Amino acid sequence: MPLLRKQPFVPLDLPDDLKPDEEVFMNPLTKEIFRNYEDYFRRSILCNSLLWSCEYTGRSNLTLAEALKSETEAAEHLDKMPLALQQAICFIIHKGQVSSLTSFVNEVLSFYRERFLPGEEVEISEATGGKGSSCTGVIQDVILDKGAVYHQPNKIEYRCVVVDTGEIILAAGNQVSRRKHQLTRERVKLLVKCSAKKVTTEPALYVVKQEHIERLKLDENYTVPYIADYGKANPNSAKRKKEIEGGPGEKKRKKEKKKSIEMTEEAIRLVAEERRKLIEEERNRKKKERQEERELQRKMQLAEQAFLKEWMRPREDLELTDSKELPVMRPPQTVLDNHLYGNLIQVTEFLWLFGEHVNFSEEFSQGHT
Repeated sequence: MPLLRKQPFVPLDLPDDLKPDEEVFMNPLTKEIFRNYEDYFRRSILCNSLLWSCEYTGRSNLTLAEALKSETEAAEHLDKMPLALQQAICFIIHKGQVSSLTSFVNEVLSFYRERFLPGEEVEISEATGGKGSSCTGVIQDVILDKGAVYHQPNKIEYRCVVVDTGEIILAAGNQVSRRKHQLTRERVKLLVKCSAKKVTTEPALYVVKQEHIERLKLDENYTVPYIADYGKANPNSAKRKKEIEGGPGEKKRKKEKKKSIEMTEEAIRLVAEERRKLIEEERNRKKKERQEERELQRKMQLAEQAFLKEWMRPREDLELTDSKELPVMRPPQTVLDNHLYGNLIQVTEFLWLFGEHVNFSEEFSQGHT
């Protein structure tokens, strides 16, 4: 079921006194029954709000319909992983101690990339390394060297049944391969998120859900071939850690690790302190520059105001500092005497202004200019 505000959503139970012929309101997404329309309307608004998230993929800001669709698509994507792989991976979670999802996914991919399980449908090549002609077969049994402490993947043999002919053949580990995209990082993560949950107790470990224990039949009778090799192939796994715990050099390694962590924390603290000082110095420098710039602008404004005030003050002509001398006038050169030039100008101006109203054609037959 999708999560509501990152928390599990629990639908309402059916009323105990519900009658067969009673008219009610049903929410098609949650399958809840409401007698009151207001409660039904509030639940419909909640289903259409972006408060839901997909429990399997972690997608958030979804409506309930989108979250249900996301979970359905995730389940369909997970069905493409062979059931035998799902059983083996969930068996490790069920019997082991898995706390880190990323580390566990890396361990599973590294371990099962070249190891195969009974019931898996695989590609069998006639030549080693997956070269040459191949056929499809189903692994019937895994043949191990009982005297070996650790089984190398290429030395494991598989008894397979050819799908087309039903023939039983024996194939080496380097002749068997899975189809592409059956075992990927995304599918392993999706399997863990779908089939297990992380408990809040200390330490926080992944625990397989009861319905998936029943679906995959992870009871006491279920066994995984070469499961003892898992801890040896993954030194960082919980089982391997338990094997090496308490060794002669364990206390020294823990002490060195603690010292390294303390030195790293001290270095981080010093770097953060130095960075804080640099930021504070840069902030003070910019603040000082802004203050100096404001002070300079204030002084320039005061000087400009004083200049304008002095320039606008009424003054005598002799006190003016920007006075200019008048140009030297040159007398006009005419045929008349200089003392008659003013009279000529006046007569010309009179003729120009009133020549249209006074008839001078009789006196000046040739016109005047």
